[in-house]
Amino acid sequence: MRKISIITPCFNAERYIQETINSVISQTAILSGRLELEYIICDGNSTDGTLEIIQDLNFHGITLISEKDNGMYDALSKGLKRVSGDIVAYINAGDYYHKCAFDIVLDILDKKDVNWLTGYTTLYNEKSYVFPKNLPYKYRKRFFDCGFYMNKLPVVQQESTFWASFLNNYIDFEYLSNLKMAGDFYLWQQFSKKEELKIVDAYLGGFRRQKGQLSENIDAYHKEVFKMVVHPSIYDLFLATFDKTIFYLAPNKLKKIMNNDGIFIFNHDLQEWV
Repeated sequence: MRKISIITPCFNAERYIQETINSVISQTAILSGRLELEYIICDGNSTDGTLEIIQDLNFHGITLISEKDNGMYDALSKGLKRVSGDIVAYINAGDYYHKCAFDIVLDILDKKDVNWLTGYTTLYNEKSYVFPKNLPYKYRKRFFDCGFYMNKLPVVQQESTFWASFLNNYIDFEYLSNLKMAGDFYLWQQFSKKEELKIVDAYLGGFRRQKGQLSENIDAYHKEVFKMVVHPSIYDLFLATFDKTIFYLAPNKLKKIMNNDGIFIFNHDLQEWV
């Protein structure tokens, strides 16, 4: 049986942690026995009711690590070092997965030559209302090198992204643990050196917009990213403009035609992803 390892870094997250955990442990792929779950929650020594909420759930698949850390990516690094599953992802407290997300991921990873997958970019508000935004068009290795997936083009949505565990071998965990803002960008840049990020036409998970969250500090995020990127060429800038136009304006069928091997859409007649 395939095993999926999910990590949730958190600190004083009593308001949202239960919704996040429930979205993991209530996955249809877990409940049906299709997937074995390893769920590692890395808590930064919370002082509110976070730990009590986690402990009261008493779910056998949860490993709780609660100790002081140096921030979210230090906590994430601790979790990634411990994973034993062959599929990996992480989701922050406050965000959550669609109940069939793991089934969709397993459909693609089991039947296609895919080791890194993402879905729709999706937002939630503080009331957990879902706002699907857009199907990504294409992710180019060169653009990860240039840092385009944070200013010129939409970011890779971490909450919708899953990868084969062997990609963890390309992570410098000490470097990751010292990042404060752009740890997800660092992961994607490392993975892009080995694999192409594929896209599935599905809602897998989403990001909750909250006041005061780390992602609001755009300047600090950019400052960290700029230390990792190379200077783009004129051709890179031209191609990024083209990709942005397709991303926002093209219908999904056209995106599929233009990136046939990189986007999977469910064929209802065949009852499979094509």
